[in-house]
Amino acid sequence: MASVNLNDFVSDDCIEFRADSEFLTSIARAAELLSLAGAASADYPSEVVQIVRDKGPYMVVAPQVAIVHGRPSEQNLRSAISLVISQTELISGSKNDPVRIVFAISSNSNKKHLEMLQSLSASLLLPQSCLNLQNSSTVSEVRQILSSGLQ
Repeated sequence: MASVNLNDFVSDDCIEFRADSEFLTSIARAAELLSLAGAASADYPSEVVQIVRDKGPYMVVAPQVAIVHGRPSEQNLRSAISLVISQTELISGSKNDPVRIVFAISSNSNKKHLEMLQSLSASLLLPQSCLNLQNSSTVSEVRQILSSGLQ
């Protein structure tokens, strides 16, 4: 499966810096950014939060990083990624706590959903990518990080 360019799926208005005190607040906001951008339904944030409540923090895939998502669905209008970078350490209950980087993914096809998850997972293994994202403070810095290695 070919690697997708993640920068193609993240619009500037889907990148946000926050200082939430609760993990569920940050994941809801990451999913809400996709709704506000017209990529997912208005119900998407509550769907993502409910999945985490029901199944636990399995979406915390690595130290500092969560990739939250609902099932691929035709209710999702297009494939997109949002990113919330927390200025505070968030506790999810995962062995990978604390979380500082929350990606949310929406997709209307299983194929694109898997491509984005695979590319995002692979990119997070790159040296310094997570640290660079945690230390970023502007959308342009995030864009640079996305274009220089997260693809």
